[in-house]
Amino acid sequence: MSQPLLYTTSRIFEDLVDLLGSSLESLELATKDIPRLKQVLDTQKVFGLVPELDLKNAQARLKNETHPQITYLIEKLQKEVARLQRKKMSLESDFNLRKVRLEMVGKGADSDKEAKYEKLRMLRTKRDRLKYSLSRQRLQNYRLIPLLPPPGRDS
Repeated sequence: MSQPLLYTTSRIFEDLVDLLGSSLESLELATKDIPRLKQVLDTQKVFGLVPELDLKNAQARLKNETHPQITYLIEKLQKEVARLQRKKMSLESDFNLRKVRLEMVGKGADSDKEAKYEKLRMLRTKRDRLKYSLSRQRLQNYRLIPLLPPPGRDS
């Protein structure tokens, strides 16, 4: 009787080991996806709450960092705007001065033109008279000079 009892007991233990093995496999399959499930089921903070004191400190730090830079840039821009305004005023006054000069030249241009034309006529007449006098003088000199042998020949 001991043999069938021992055989039965060993058979029960074998079945138990098989059952434990299949249970372990099932447990492994069931728990294999737990890290992903943990991540999926965790609530993620989309909008975290920040204490008001931390927020005020961050605002003050930002203001302290940016305020001097902004002030410097504003001053620089104001100086540049003032310089450009001065340049604009200078150019406008120069433009107005040139405009007045052009108007003055335009008004006096007719009388100036007539005076220049008259002077030009007088100079042309004088030039013509001088040409005539020069040609007469050359002709007289040519008639007075006897034909001489060229210089440098000794006869």
